[in-house]
Amino acid sequence: MKLTYSKKPLREVFGETLVELGGLHSRLLVLDADLNTSSRTILFKERFPDRFIQCGIAEANLFGIAAGLAAQGYVTFPSTFAAFAARKALDQVYVNIAYPCLDVKIAGSYCGMTATECGPSHNCAEDLAVMRALPHVKVLDPGDNRELRSMMHVMMATPGPVYFRVSKVNAPELFPDGHEFAFGRGHLLRQGRDIALIGTGFMTAVALGAAELLDREGISAAVAHMPSLKPIDEDLLGRLARDTGALVTIENHRIYGGLGGAVAEVTAREYPVHVDAMGLGDTVFEAAPLQDLLRHYQLTPRALAARARALVERKRKGVAAGSRRRVARTVITATTAALPRTP
Repeated sequence: MKLTYSKKPLREVFGETLVELGGLHSRLLVLDADLNTSSRTILFKERFPDRFIQCGIAEANLFGIAAGLAAQGYVTFPSTFAAFAARKALDQVYVNIAYPCLDVKIAGSYCGMTATECGPSHNCAEDLAVMRALPHVKVLDPGDNRELRSMMHVMMATPGPVYFRVSKVNAPELFPDGHEFAFGRGHLLRQGRDIALIGTGFMTAVALGAAELLDREGISAAVAHMPSLKPIDEDLLGRLARDTGALVTIENHRIYGGLGGAVAEVTAREYPVHVDAMGLGDTVFEAAPLQDLLRHYQLTPRALAARARALVERKRKGVAAGSRRRVARTVITATTAALPRTP
């Protein structure tokens, strides 16, 4: 499967979709923490200046104001870097937004390894884990521009808090025009019987590349995309677990509490199988171009294929040994079919 790169980064589509939604919904407000040129909320500011609120470098105020306006019936989109939403202003997100279940849509930009050149203070590879742990908050990681646009339309029509990632990469195109996002729904992009490769965000493209490499070796790999991490598609995960008996996840996030953790939680409860998780480990990652970091941390199609191959061999040895028990085994180690591009 040859993937085509979008000509626009996800953050540009985010800004354009805000403008589109602003024209449809008069009670939509956008709030910013002095990052509107980076996040591209500047597009909304230019089109609807009276509905754009500049909070400055004061993230606690950003989320407090967003919550207060939501309590008055507005739908608010506070936008900042993932690091500041998930760490710096976490108490305000929890107390003011999650706890009362307000209609606030939090856009976390510069997420994972896409902000490495900004330094450790601006890096955040734990935002999905943090936000998944908060009550009432839905957590999303779009795979391409079409999915992000649909995602924003759906969240606008769905009451309650949402955290969603907006990276600055030019993501490979996974879906055709008309693609529809739904909370709690994953997508099976490729059928397979020996193992399932599960991705989220732009890392799903790496899973597709790894599946092609495995196919050349006679290993049939299914590929699934999970844009909705909370709620997650438990039915699809259960089916993949039953059909293949082995799952490998890959994400632009730490291996703790993100996609890998969510998949392990579901399979351990519903249908225990071998699960391996690929992502960043217990490390503060270096400042370098994204493509270099993906290779350094072995988050490439070739590395994913190797991990999948090892898991298939382990599964087959268990079957050959006559084991009839389904053993839940989660392998947590740190190590995405094209690498995403940063503008």
